[in-house]
Amino acid sequence: MDPHSPLPLYHQVNAHLKDLIRSGNLRIGDMLPPEKELSRAYHVGRQTIREALTRLVNENLLERYAGRGTFVSAPPDRTKFYLDRSFTQQMADLGTESHSRVLRVSTGIIGDSMPLALHKKMGRPCLSLVRLRFGGSEPIGIQSAVVVTERCPDLDQHDFNQESLYNVLFTHYKLAIAEINNFVSAVSATDLQADLLQTSPNAPLLLVRTTAYLDNNEPIEANTSYYRADKYEFSSTHSYRECE
Repeated sequence: MDPHSPLPLYHQVNAHLKDLIRSGNLRIGDMLPPEKELSRAYHVGRQTIREALTRLVNENLLERYAGRGTFVSAPPDRTKFYLDRSFTQQMADLGTESHSRVLRVSTGIIGDSMPLALHKKMGRPCLSLVRLRFGGSEPIGIQSAVVVTERCPDLDQHDFNQESLYNVLFTHYKLAIAEINNFVSAVSATDLQADLLQTSPNAPLLLVRTTAYLDNNEPIEANTSYYRADKYEFSSTHSYRECE
């Protein structure tokens, strides 16, 4: 772990363990070492390990059993998405390769017509990106994103036909998404949406409005996504904490 990195240590531990799982170095059913051993191995405190593991449990990559330990979990139900993670991560968690087709990309500044969540960034530079997202060969959704680029200049130089937006923010600019907020509603497909998603005009779609925040609670991206409602359901898990 790099103590001088702007990324929190638990993010670094989380990312490394996730890489071990996705590369097959940690396989389904493998038991992880106890927190104390992981703490020594990563040279971080046990609370850092606990936070990293909790996030992997929430992402359904690990399972915890009282008195037994923490294990690498099997992929979740392939018909279900989880709204607390990026599209690319959702597809990877489901064992499906994702890719995109960029429909439109442009640069500008945050203005009144931008998503309300970004209005506190009024006048700052931004990237507008519209993509058709695929899981395998099947079109899954249409995403229209606005990214505040004051901390990620030249973002438009990346090829988002091939690259994941959140992965580029993380690996190239050291900007880790700390929170994702979603609002879900139902709409009918327009002729253009139906054509792109290979469904019928007026078919039901799930409309998901998302805002992504950095660790400092600053919004970095807002997007509007349309998903086929006849093929996929969405699930979101939240932790409940009693008021003190």
